[in-house]
Order: sequence, then C-alpha cells, then structure tokens
Amino acid sequence: MPVTQGTVVKSFVSAIDFLDQREIDPNIYDQSRDRAFTDIIKLVNRYKATSMPTYHNFVNNDVYEVGTISAVTSTGLAQIQFTINTASTFPRVGDLIKTSNTNNNGRQARVQAVTFGSGTATLTVRSVGGNSAPFFATVADTVSFGSNAFAEKSDAPTNRRYGVTKYLNKVQIFREVDEISDIQKVSKIEVQVNGDYHILPYQHIQKVIKMQGDISVQMFAGTQSTTDFADSNPFLADPTSGLPITTTGGLDWYVTTYGISDSAAVLGTFGFTEIDDMVDNWIANKAPTSQMGFMGSRAYGLLSKFLKNLGSSGVTSVRLVIDGRTFDFEVEQLKYRGYTLDFIHIPLLDHPQLFSATLSADINGSIYWVPKDQVETVDNGRAPRLQIRNMASPFGGGVNGFNNGIMAEWRTGALAEIPTSSVAQLHTDWYSIQGLECIAVKHFQKYRVI
Repeated sequence: MPVTQGTVVKSFVSAIDFLDQREIDPNIYDQSRDRAFTDIIKLVNRYKATSMPTYHNFVNNDVYEVGTISAVTSTGLAQIQFTINTASTFPRVGDLIKTSNTNNNGRQARVQAVTFGSGTATLTVRSVGGNSAPFFATVADTVSFGSNAFAEKSDAPTNRRYGVTKYLNKVQIFREVDEISDIQKVSKIEVQVNGDYHILPYQHIQKVIKMQGDISVQMFAGTQSTTDFADSNPFLADPTSGLPITTTGGLDWYVTTYGISDSAAVLGTFGFTEIDDMVDNWIANKAPTSQMGFMGSRAYGLLSKFLKNLGSSGVTSVRLVIDGRTFDFEVEQLKYRGYTLDFIHIPLLDHPQLFSATLSADINGSIYWVPKDQVETVDNGRAPRLQIRNMASPFGGGVNGFNNGIMAEWRTGALAEIPTSSVAQLHTDWYSIQGLECIAVKHFQKYRVI
C-alpha cells in the first residue's frame, strides 16, 4: 500500500491484509451430534469371536404341540373319533388330551388309537370320566396333549424325536479411510482438536465416528445378504474384482424374519388394547416376563401420552419438589399382567438422515422388545440375547498401526512412521469384520405404534 496522508483509522488498517488480529474461537463444536447415534454398539457391548464368516446357533423345539380338529367322525359319546391337522406324528397312544370345546370343561380323554394320513392324524379317544362324562368334538376345536397315562405292565409308548432349529447370520467387512498430503499435514489451521492446530486429528475423529455409526446402523437395520463369501458366482460382488460381498442382518431383520412382528390396528393410537396385544404375543411364544423396549422419540411420545395421561385434567405422572427434595413419578417402567416393561429411548432411531418418519417410517415408529434376561441353554448354561460376533482382523498392529481384536488401524505412505511408498501422503485405514447375533429370537417383538 502506498504512503498516504491522514489519520490512521480502522478502514486504513483493515485494508492491509491480515494486519489485524482475528478473533477466532479455536474449538470445533459438535453441532452434528453424530457421535450420539453410535449407541447401539454401547447397547450391545458384548463381543464374541467367530472363526468363520457365517456363524450359527441352534434352539430347541417345543416339547408340546397343539392340534386343530379338521373333521369329526363321532361326538358326544364316552368314546369318539376325530381328525386333526398336524405337521408331524406328535399324537400317540396314551396321551391325555383336553380341548377348547366348552362342553369338555373339566373333562379329559385318553388317546386309545392313532392313524396317520397325509398331514393328518385320526384319533380315537375315550373319556376318563366314563359314560357319565361324554366327550365332544367340533371342527376348529384345538386339542392339547398335556400328559399321559398307562396301565400296569404296559409297553413303552411310541418314541418321539425332537429336532433343533438352526439360525445363521453373516459377518460384514466395514472399512473407512483418511488421506492427507505432506504440505497439509504440517500446515497449521485456525482451529484445534486436543490442543493440536492441524487438520489430521479432526479428520480422524470424524472418520471413526462415521465408521462406528455405519456399524450401529447395520446392527440395527441391516438386511442379511443372500450372497456368501464362499459363492463362486456371487450376486452381490465387487465390480472390479468380482469377489463376493456379504452383509449382516440387524435387529430389525432378526425380529421381522424370525421373531414377533405386529402393529397397532390403528397407527397413532396406543392404550391397553395395544399393551394387551403385545402381552398376548409374548404369552403365545412363551417369552420371558421382563422385557426392555427400544424406541425413538415419536413412538415414545405415544407411550408417554397414554401412561402419563398427558393432555387431560388427570395427569398421573409428575415430578414434585417439596422442601428441596425431588419426588419422581415419571413412568419409565410398567408392570402389567405379570410382565415388567422398561422403556428405553434410542437416539439412533431419531437420526434425521437415517431413520426419520419420512425415510424409514416403519423403524422410526416401532418399539423393539428384547428380553432383559440371558437365554438359558438346555444344560443350564446362559448366553446373552444380543451380541456382536467379530472375526479377527488379518492386519496386525506393529509400528504403523494397532489392532484391538475388533478394529484395526494402520498407516501407509511416505509420511507413515515407517514409510511404505514414495507417495508424499499419510494414508490411514480402519478395518473391522463384525455381525450381529440374536439368540432365541422368537421371544423378541417388534410392535409398530405410529
């Protein structure tokens, strides 16, 4: 700037680039709050190693079955005959039965003979009460086989075989990357992270948050791929290499595929009708009586309006402060019909770029019920209901990285601790192989309310 005459004023000084000091807050504030949405990992927080990309668990089958009467040969006698639809050869001579027919209240009959057809079983049964207690049968009656009775010096009953049911899921490879050039790595910037005025720490934090978020989303809403890593002609494949890609099924996929999936008759309403519906579903599947429900804000709002009687003159859930002491009457747990229900808000389900009511109304408006207990094994062991299965990363730690068994990080390029190439950059990779596992998922329930 040339020399000029006059008083030094602000406009004169400001015209000289960068002469004024700049008032800059060096902190970077977390406006996006995306780190708050990686909570599904914290929710599960259980890891179990797997040595194979596809992992399985087995559950036992029910020891009882129920039949439905499809045809009646005789009824109203001390000995009658009828046919039930059955997918197996469950009924056998010696079984004691009861039916849903109201004429049979307080009465029981013994199976005297069984003849199996194609998907049917014809039963001859005799009332245990004799001629004074005739037995009745009508089409659509349900039949339970609750016990058995045999005579002295009897032969053994027909053997039953109980199978097991296999569930499987697959691991998924998660990756993230960061690159920075030689000049930018050493160039200072105006803002700081952990006291460092370089861009690298900020980029690393953002990348790790993104990767954890990707894992959280997949563990909740992922769909299992039909493609396996072992497929020779994979449908889902890398366009360049042609090698297969697999995806893991998340909690939503597990529940909708193998568990209980239901909804309110009229979305946007919630009351005792819907609670009774959920409890009836649990009873039908012999689910544990302590359940925790994961939901977003919109679904939680419906529960709060009903349980706290909001919007009426009789609000029943309030917080009182008396003499400096707080008395909390918030309804975060409901005990009803022998079931204990805990309500848990999951911020992930409110994420506007992932699970909004517009993008994913089904997930956003549903409650996901998971038993609070650990599932028992048939030999009295226990295992968590939810866990993440992870494969050991093939990448070691070493000087240029680390590996905690779940996630690996390594650095390459000319700027790495030990240079790996002549390219003047620092290249950071993050790599993890994980998949969700839900056990005894028939006890889980997804219930859409809005």
